Amino acid sequence: MNKVSVSIPGCNGRMGKTLLSLILENSKYEIATATCLPNEDEVGIDVGLFAGKGKINKEIKSEPMSLFQNSNVLIDFTVPEATMFHVKQCYESNMSIVIGTTGLSEMQEKKLLFYSKKIPIVYSANFSIGVTLLSKLVSQATKTLGFDWDIEILEMHHKQKVDSPSGTALLLGNSVADARQQELSNVKSVSRDGLVGKRKEDEIGFAVLRGGDVVGEHSVLFCNSGERIELVHKATNRSIFALGALRASYWAADAQPGLYSLADVLENGG
Repeated sequence: MNKVSVSIPGCNGRMGKTLLSLILENSKYEIATATCLPNEDEVGIDVGLFAGKGKINKEIKSEPMSLFQNSNVLIDFTVPEATMFHVKQCYESNMSIVIGTTGLSEMQEKKLLFYSKKIPIVYSANFSIGVTLLSKLVSQATKTLGFDWDIEILEMHHKQKVDSPSGTALLLGNSVADARQQELSNVKSVSRDGLVGKRKEDEIGFAVLRGGDVVGEHSVLFCNSGERIELVHKATNRSIFALGALRASYWAADAQPGLYSLADVLENGG
C-alpha cells in the first residue's frame, strides 16, 4: 500500500498532537488535514511546527469539511457529538474512520453499525494493544472460573476525564458479561454507596478513581473464598493509544466495509 493520508480533527488536544507527531515520524503516513475549533489559538499554525517537528507548509485549519478532502482515513478522539458528525461525513465521502472517542450512547453506537454497511469503521474504547490482550485474558479467565468467582473492575484516570466508568472499563465489563452470556446493563453495579445490601452473585462491580495526570490504569479482580486473581494494565504514556490507532488506520484505509474492533485489526494482519 502507498502512503495513507490521515485527517486529524481536534489536533490541538493531547491525543491529536501525539498523533501528528507520530505521523510525521513515519513514512507510511502523511497528514491530509489537521483541524481545531475556529476560536482556538492554533488556527493557522504550521502543523509540523505545532507538533514539534520541522515546518511542512500545511496549516491547522478550522473548517471541518476540509477533513474529508484528499484523505484516506480520519482518526477521531474528540467528543461524541463531533464524532457522529465526522462518521456521517465519512459515510457520505466513502472514507474510512478510526474512532477512539468514549462516552457514545447506545443509540450512537447503533448509528455506527448503520454507517459501517458502507465504510470501514474501527471503533474501540482503548487502542492499546496491551488492553486488547487484557480483554482476551479476562474473557478466558471468566469462562474458566464461571459464576463461583466474584468479578470487580477498578479504573483510575486523570482528573480531567469526564466520562465514568471509562470506556475501557466498560469494554472489560463487556468481556466478562459476554463470557457469561449476560447483558452488562443487567448486571453492572457502579460506585456502591450507603446500605445497598450484600453483593449479588452474578454482579459485575465497577469502582472509579480520578486524580492527577494518570493516563489510565485498569484492574480486573476475580475473588473467591481464600484466593484472588488480578489482571492489571497500566498505561504510562498516551502514545500507546496513538500507535494503536495509527496501526488501525493503515489497515482500515484498505479494508472492506464493516464495524471492527482493534482485536479484529490485529487478528486480520493489521
